[in-house]
Amino acid sequence: MNTDGRLPPTTRRGIALAAGIGALALALAEPLVAAGVLVGIGLAAAVGLSASSYRRVAVASALLPIVVLGGVAVVGLAGAPIAALSALVGVILGLTAGGVLGGEPTPVALLRAGAAALCSAVVAGGVALLAAGIDTLGGAGPALEAVPWLTGYGPSGLFLALVAAAVAVASALFLVPPAAFTVPSRRDAYDGTRNALTRMIGVAAALAIAVLAVLTMLSPFAPPLESLVDAVAGSVVVRGPLAAVTGVAAVVAVSAAVVRGAWVQTDGRRNATVAIVVGAVSGVGLAVAGVGSLGSVETTLVAAGFGATAIVLGVGWLVAWLYEGAVLQDDAPDPVTALAGALAAGGIVAGSTVDAVLLDLETVRTGAAAFVPIAAALFTYDVGRYGRTLAREIGPDASRRPQLVRLGWSGAIAVVGVLVAALGLAGAAVFAPTLSVPATAGVIGAVAAVLGGTWLLVR
Repeated sequence: MNTDGRLPPTTRRGIALAAGIGALALALAEPLVAAGVLVGIGLAAAVGLSASSYRRVAVASALLPIVVLGGVAVVGLAGAPIAALSALVGVILGLTAGGVLGGEPTPVALLRAGAAALCSAVVAGGVALLAAGIDTLGGAGPALEAVPWLTGYGPSGLFLALVAAAVAVASALFLVPPAAFTVPSRRDAYDGTRNALTRMIGVAAALAIAVLAVLTMLSPFAPPLESLVDAVAGSVVVRGPLAAVTGVAAVVAVSAAVVRGAWVQTDGRRNATVAIVVGAVSGVGLAVAGVGSLGSVETTLVAAGFGATAIVLGVGWLVAWLYEGAVLQDDAPDPVTALAGALAAGGIVAGSTVDAVLLDLETVRTGAAAFVPIAAALFTYDVGRYGRTLAREIGPDASRRPQLVRLGWSGAIAVVGVLVAALGLAGAAVFAPTLSVPATAGVIGAVAAVLGGTWLLVR
């Protein structure tokens, strides 16, 4: 019996070939379909890698935001609703084709992929907010110059900067798990060193604040002291390192808190949270670097792109969570059926772009983009049903010969159906060379019905 729910290899390859032919036909009408397919394959690869070792989980978590950002760019470049919908169909084709080849994703893979999507969504959202802030301040230069002064100007701002730096560093020291630096047998020595270092930082911060407070109180009576206080409080040399230490320590503290929370909430001995967090942050960082390498990109576009990426990743987390529940309850949709539906939807979308039917090369191109995916959808559905029967009754070791016979027979029927559809479209072009959009939709629906009827009758 087939224990992993996958179709026999020969059937899977035949379905993948049909999906490739259908996607190629759709790309004739809208080239962005090809880009969408690549995005979908990337998403399928990220989900598949999430069930492997920690290194592959990190790679999958890094790949996820990059692929999603690419998908957002593809849909954004589409410009027209039909083109965007075609690109989205391509994404679904690539994702479901990956599911057919790799089998139904496991609950562990979905759990990790969902966690990576959520973590990447938070980081991408932060990048979007940062880009929006940079745009508000007038560019990266002015924004970088304003960072040291976020706590305010003058002695009061320096007070807050010292307190913030001390609190951030102390939080990072206590939140980072001891296992990151030592082994269990040296835990006591590590705790002692950490506590001593924390006390040292607290004393140094308190001493600096006390000295600054005394100088501030004495400055009205001694003008040189007032100049000294203003020079120290307004020095970038003092404020810059404090802001850098605070930022780095805050990031470390937040990441450590996420890791600690995940470890506390799990019952298993193995946890991929560190790999997910590192991969997600690295992936978003690589995406930012990639966008920066393109040259002068407007910060508004960066903010919009990463904001949309964060939304898509958040939706992806929700979908992964719901799909995981469906898999655990054995109620998940079959990837083959989803692939067949995507192919059929792509053919319908391609057919809806026809304005007039003329007997020329444009009609041939549009007809191929409409009918070939529909035929591939019927082929995929029929062969997938046959493959599920083999997987249930025989298993993955089923003989190749009957599968090849069934693939050849179903493929021949699909080709005949496409030819019938092409003849019907040619007849429509001859008898009504300037069909309206509703009439064209009717012709396409009728020919699709002939295609499906031919399939059922011959079977």
